[in-house]
Amino acid sequence: MSDNKQWYADLVLPVLLHEARRTYGRAIRAALTAEGFDDMPRLGPRLLGGMHRFGGQPTDLAGDFGISKQAASKLVDALVVRGYLDRSVDPDDRRRMLLSLTERGEAAAKATSSASDRIDRELDQTVGADAVAQMRETLGTLVGLGERAG
Repeated sequence: MSDNKQWYADLVLPVLLHEARRTYGRAIRAALTAEGFDDMPRLGPRLLGGMHRFGGQPTDLAGDFGISKQAASKLVDALVVRGYLDRSVDPDDRRRMLLSLTERGEAAAKATSSASDRIDRELDQTVGADAVAQMRETLGTLVGLGERAG
């Protein structure tokens, strides 16, 4: 191994992706804890953050998160009980439930987004906007490969 070789050069990409994701996860958990949201379920920040950033209802929570329908239901139940989400019957289709962020959920989602945005800014300052844009394109292509192989 060359002395000039970067520490990550020998890591397989799945390990590197996992460790990179943990950078965001640690920042998000720290921000949530600092704001008093230390009872957040593991996938809660992703759900709340997505609802906050993109609005609307999650359409296929189990499929989008790669979890069972039972696990998705338990996640929603936990977020409702802990005061992050409100659940109501859809007036247009009584078989469907509607989810909305509570004031607490909105505050937790903002803390999540703020932590993620901070990591994004640090990354941009460290490697530059062009490198970040190239990484996003590459990761988007990788996601697309997974969807086609699915």
